[in-house]
Amino acid sequence: MGDVKIYVGNIAFECHEDDILAEFSRIGPVGDVSLVRDEEGRIRGFGFVTMRSKEDGQKAIDALDGMPVRGRKIAVRESNN
Repeated sequence: MGDVKIYVGNIAFECHEDDILAEFSRIGPVGDVSLVRDEEGRIRGFGFVTMRSKEDGQKAIDALDGMPVRGRKIAVRESNN
């Protein structure tokens, strides 16, 4: 669903996929947003976003790393996996 998988860390526990999608969609088309949850369904504070193009992926990393979302500055970088 895209060319670039991005790791997003330091996500506020009150965040939802729609919050992250809204921020990344400002940069370009998003293929997928997946926040990692524990066995009880609570956000674990990180997740992954797939951007549809490499160019938009790099723009998202540059623009959104350190940006506050729901009171916490998110960490945004290319995913290792």
